[in-house]
Amino acid sequence: MKIEFFHRACGPRVIVMFSSLMAFCICFWVILNVFPERVFAETGPGVQWDIKPAYLSQGGICRVILKTEPESRILAVSFGSRNLVLKRLTDNTYMGLIGAGLKEKPGSKTLQVKVIQKGKHAKIVKIPVVIKGKKYPEEHLRVSRKMVEFPPDILKRVLADQKAVKNACSQVTKRIYWDLPFIWPVRSKLLSPFGLRRFFNEQPRSPHSGVDLRAKTGTPIKAPNNARVALVRNCYLSGNTVVLDHGGGLYTLYAHLSRVDIKNGQEVQKGQVIGLAGATGRATGPHLHWGVSLFGTRVDPAQFMDLVGQ
Repeated sequence: MKIEFFHRACGPRVIVMFSSLMAFCICFWVILNVFPERVFAETGPGVQWDIKPAYLSQGGICRVILKTEPESRILAVSFGSRNLVLKRLTDNTYMGLIGAGLKEKPGSKTLQVKVIQKGKHAKIVKIPVVIKGKKYPEEHLRVSRKMVEFPPDILKRVLADQKAVKNACSQVTKRIYWDLPFIWPVRSKLLSPFGLRRFFNEQPRSPHSGVDLRAKTGTPIKAPNNARVALVRNCYLSGNTVVLDHGGGLYTLYAHLSRVDIKNGQEVQKGQVIGLAGATGRATGPHLHWGVSLFGTRVDPAQFMDLVGQ
């Protein structure tokens, strides 16, 4: 109604100015979040780089920005044993993601960038990345024995489910589907953080591999970015489960859905409803369990969104 009022009062020029302002705001967000202060503190032969945050923590993720100098180009980028698939942001600026698992040993790993300059031989730029330990919270619960030990037939199904999800997240698709920024699948309160270690009757369980977000049954769950559906499966523990492939080894996972609105192999767009929240599988109440996997390793979705989210 306000836009219509201004349109009648001031004419179509205001609408054009409003659209231009929105476009400027989006560009300004990208500049602030992707290129902080437009400064590349580190420089090597033919390439500059910026890594945020400055180190990796266990279960953490870093955003790597690479900028080539004139007449230079990047041939390959690797981190440890993984070859990165870069997202082109501008003609000479690229972005990649690196992560560390919860069990990653503290120390240092090398990010290698193979660069070639015009008229010269290719060179390897080695960038050390520090990995630090991180202590996550613990929760000790007393539960019935059946919550801790599975009968053989149920255990067989649980293991098959875990294998299916792991296989779905293990491929590295060369195509990058996503565009900045990512959005939250549902805007709500975080109920349970990533990395939380639960002890049932003093028996340690696997750390929490994602975050739990408050969502009533029937709440629409949206794709955080463009993707291809890698898996739709009804799992014993996680109920109706969806895995989205965003390309380059980046996946997002959704569990306990009451309804799934997509199918395997389908391409989805950022903001598209992929299903409804629920409490299927083993859940004490309706919520969304949301996970992020990078090269088959679970990383903290909250930190991921701090780096690339809106």
